[in-house]
Amino acid sequence: MMRIAASLLLLILAACVPRPPVPAVAPPVSEEILLESLAQNARAFQSLQGLAKVRINAGGKSLSGTQVLFAEKPDRFRAETLSPFGQPLLLMATDGLELTVMIPSDGRFYRGEASARNVQRFTRLPLQLTDLVHILLYQVPIIGHDRRTLTIEEGSGYLLVLLDETGRRQELRFNRELHLVEVAYFIDADLQLRVRYDKFMGEAHPFPQSALLEMPALDAEASLVFSEVRTNVAIPAERFLLTPPPGAEILPIP
Repeated sequence: MMRIAASLLLLILAACVPRPPVPAVAPPVSEEILLESLAQNARAFQSLQGLAKVRINAGGKSLSGTQVLFAEKPDRFRAETLSPFGQPLLLMATDGLELTVMIPSDGRFYRGEASARNVQRFTRLPLQLTDLVHILLYQVPIIGHDRRTLTIEEGSGYLLVLLDETGRRQELRFNRELHLVEVAYFIDADLQLRVRYDKFMGEAHPFPQSALLEMPALDAEASLVFSEVRTNVAIPAERFLLTPPPGAEILPIP
């Protein structure tokens, strides 16, 4: 009888012990979820203002320095290259239609069309203006595709591959938090462009503080690391066009 009573007491005590919570099961990641995360990035960031260390290697030449950057979708961009003492060495701005450039040290002022050639003349990057602005704002162009595959990369994240019939391929890598950390564009086996993002900050929509661009076919590479950045700021329209100083000679873009 005593054994039965003891057994019942153990059962009662066991029932009183709180059970550990059952861990929530995360929904499986799908191609649609990853594509939607890209669409959220596209909606989340419309403009930025920041201070960044920029390094560009192109055509065998290397440039580096500190720049004040302004960007606003779809094609507004301004860069102010600063000396080590904080003085402007070169200013360029475009509203998507007109490009203006000023070199304060010798009073030169250039004005011309915001064509790809003219913009690339001063950015040193073989990118269309719209693509440059969107990449800065963490929105990568998505190719038209008729096939896609998803691979889980153990311990690191997810690889989404988009393919079309012409041999174009786009590879998109996401970390475990579903942040896009790398995108690469190929034609057949040849890499055309790779962009890597890092140092994410923010809660609702983390924004990368670092970006690396590689274009091996064009012998070009660029890196950008923000020390200060604000997104979705209101930027006055006049910020994207420079005004020539009094008496300055206005020259065509060479």
